[in-house]
Amino acid sequence: MCHLHSIPYAAFFFDKEGRVIEANSILLQATGHTYKQIKKKTHYDLFVTKDSFGAWLEHFRIMSEKSNRVPRGLLKLRSGKTCACDILIYSYSFRGEEAHYITLPTIQENTNHSLLSCFYQQIIKNINLGIIILDEDACIAEISEEACKILGVEKCHVINRTIEDAFPGMKEEQGVISSALLKGVTVSDKAYSWFNGNQRFELIVDSNVLRDAAGEITGGYYIFKNVTNMSSLEDKIERSDRLAMIGQIAAGTAHEIRNPLTSINGFLQMIRKSLVEAGMEREKGYTDIMLTEIKRINELVSEFLLLSKQKEIQYKLVDVEQVFMEILPIVENEALLHGVEVLVEKESPLPLVMGDSEMLKQVFLNIAKNGIEAMGGQGTLTIRLFHTDSYVEITIHDTGPGIPPYLADKIFEPFFTTKEEGTGLGLPVCQKIVHDMGGSIRVSNKGYGTIFHVLLPSC
Repeated sequence: MCHLHSIPYAAFFFDKEGRVIEANSILLQATGHTYKQIKKKTHYDLFVTKDSFGAWLEHFRIMSEKSNRVPRGLLKLRSGKTCACDILIYSYSFRGEEAHYITLPTIQENTNHSLLSCFYQQIIKNINLGIIILDEDACIAEISEEACKILGVEKCHVINRTIEDAFPGMKEEQGVISSALLKGVTVSDKAYSWFNGNQRFELIVDSNVLRDAAGEITGGYYIFKNVTNMSSLEDKIERSDRLAMIGQIAAGTAHEIRNPLTSINGFLQMIRKSLVEAGMEREKGYTDIMLTEIKRINELVSEFLLLSKQKEIQYKLVDVEQVFMEILPIVENEALLHGVEVLVEKESPLPLVMGDSEMLKQVFLNIAKNGIEAMGGQGTLTIRLFHTDSYVEITIHDTGPGIPPYLADKIFEPFFTTKEEGTGLGLPVCQKIVHDMGGSIRVSNKGYGTIFHVLLPSC
């Protein structure tokens, strides 16, 4: 049946009694019938003949054997006129029943290459828009490739079907497509969310009716645009604005914080030395705690500064594999302390990327450290380096409990953390570093554990 809707000429199926089982849109266009009307027709209604269906088939079989040419007949049109055409008949068994596949090769898809015709063909076949055209019976007369992709269907399975048949799970209130359109219920710039399996699409939908010269509704259309990536872009811009604001605050206050910290740190070290000389171990322990906390404050200020200006990155050609191998001993030592195994899989040679090797080290160390700590004393950290399309991709996969889906969108938010002593700035800093180098960073849960994907454009 799918083949019927992919060939470029008129075709239909008849059962053994000569009743129409299925017809393609080219035949409907040629005869002027709707899909609902054609399904009620027999060979008497569609061809000029007085023979029974069996005799009519036999007549064409004999004509084919006696002549080297394709036999011809007269096709009846809805207007009352007839059209001479070649007729090819193929008989076989369909679902245990006798069926006959009839094609009319001389009646082809409209090949008028006017400007409007070419525009229509481009819109339906190639444009990045979901388009669905309904006939007067709310059957799908045409559907674009993009609409099939978004809705998760094949064209041959939904063409000439009603909305209810084509999309059994489509509820009226979802409104992406509805037969209510033919009652004049239209939408304009309406936002909808559509789930195709586990994939979510954000759509902007427009619809309207089609009317004949007398003003009667003869059909309708839906046009929808996939704006999922646009929504993601808006989120990224909003997040980037927040990071920029934090960076500006950090750049303006960092020195004001560090100057008094430097004085406090210096005097504490002098006091600590005096306490050691006096044998006051308990008091010396207090100064150790204060010095440790001052160090933490300094590290926090440093992370703030990384959120500020992009000019801090020193761009040059970087060998990602070499960068990773330089920090691998640190990662392995950290893993050893936590009872975690480290596996490295790499594709060699990898293309170079434009970036800052020291900044990349910070990104990889931060993500690897997070993964090691997430596994709670056992598991495997798998690091993969490979080249895909125009990117060098680094994946860091831990076997920990994973990140709950409701938290996955928050982990790159400044100050969001699930650690008791975390600052919530590690991943936002990593994200900014990667974005400033023209790359992207995302997280996914696959099977078990968490996978961080770092993509850097290759040179």
